[in-house]
Amino acid sequence: MGRKYVDFWINLTDEVDLYEMVSEVKKLGFRSVVVSSVDENRLREFRKLSEDFKIEVYRKLILEPEDRLSLLKNLRAYRGGYEVISVICSNLEVALTAARDSRVDSIILPPSKRFRIDKGVAALISNSVELPFKWFIDENSRRGFIRVASEVVNYLSRKTSIIVSSSASKPFELRSPHELASLLQVLGLDRSTALDAVSTIPEKIIEANLVKLSSSYIARGVLKIG
Repeated sequence: MGRKYVDFWINLTDEVDLYEMVSEVKKLGFRSVVVSSVDENRLREFRKLSEDFKIEVYRKLILEPEDRLSLLKNLRAYRGGYEVISVICSNLEVALTAARDSRVDSIILPPSKRFRIDKGVAALISNSVELPFKWFIDENSRRGFIRVASEVVNYLSRKTSIIVSSSASKPFELRSPHELASLLQVLGLDRSTALDAVSTIPEKIIEANLVKLSSSYIARGVLKIG
């Protein structure tokens, strides 16, 4: 049975042509996408279009808090409304908080982050780390992104899971699953592990969260039957 490829972050801006976006997603071979959008109407329209292409669509909230308290406040307020929550961590305080909170599905370390990943920091990270490929495409952020991606692979690949997403906001920014995975291969991971970053790892996160968001979920490991 073949892999089910997932683009873990597509950003539906007001400008993007929704039909072109979902058409390109299908052409590239994805079966699921996780989308961020501030416009509920556009999200519903994108879901409807995706049904015709047999593409599963899930909602993603991107948080970029300035400090620990802001992060915790937002997690309490929004965790139940989204299938996926990702946190952009510009400083060490936010990164260490998000890295250990079970309500966070992935942490994103921007090229402009104000800290380094070393063995001490790595020891405290348990949540998945997401690498948005769009920062590699952009010439202004490419050098910093490669530095961050190298740190993630060198210090975290044996400790936690890595996800590569397109973070595309336009159809031409989308990349195929194999092209996304190639980033990790270039940095030293084997092909199978690299492909896990665009298939089994994000898929398992979505599946687990769908259970938690269902009416049958009581607590971790406890489901209501009937």
